[in-house]
Amino acid sequence: MLLSTHAALALLTAATLTSCSTADGTATAADDKGPPMSATARAQPLSEAELRALTFQEADLPEARPGSIPIQVRSDPADDPSFKPASDADCQTVQDIRYATTASVVVEQVINWKGGIHPGGVTLASYDDGEAERLFAELKRAAGSCHTYQGDGWTGAYTSTMKTQKAPEAGDEAVQFREYSTVELGKRDELFIVVRTGSIIATYTSLDVGRTPTFPTEPIIKQAERMRDAQGK
Repeated sequence: MLLSTHAALALLTAATLTSCSTADGTATAADDKGPPMSATARAQPLSEAELRALTFQEADLPEARPGSIPIQVRSDPADDPSFKPASDADCQTVQDIRYATTASVVVEQVINWKGGIHPGGVTLASYDDGEAERLFAELKRAAGSCHTYQGDGWTGAYTSTMKTQKAPEAGDEAVQFREYSTVELGKRDELFIVVRTGSIIATYTSLDVGRTPTFPTEPIIKQAERMRDAQGK
């Protein structure tokens, strides 16, 4: 069964709390250094159709199961349940930005990995001119300050610990971090790679329990190049 990014991860969380090269796993500070070239940010955010054209194709991700990388358009936030904010304000800032809560246009893609149980995902978020750069500065600051916090989710209260790592050199700037929590089935490990290219912020996630999840970096770098080209036309 193919699920949306939020639904798939929500079901995984409920289950666990109640019962090419890959990203570098070396812990370090949030990566403040990006490639010298910067995409020309457009005055208007990209449209849904333009974001859809930038999503992964099956050939881009040989690590994914064939026919199992569906594209989803985010539902109306008014239809989503309301949860209490994280106990740490910086951790809440990280959550808000990685989930693109203030983006003008959002397109999501579920990644069902070969040989994997838990899905990954990609969120492409387009912002008004200058907003993505401002938010990314906030993300880098908050990611360096967020450590252990308590939150409220689909199955109730939880405790999570966040650790920053060295990010791949992609787009204009990138950060990478992991969130850990202990669940009945073992250690829950979720990888986040967040890349800004011009006025687009892309968030890549991979999740596993009892093992270390990865996300191939080469497709991320190539997708950032396509995002740069789309904004420079």
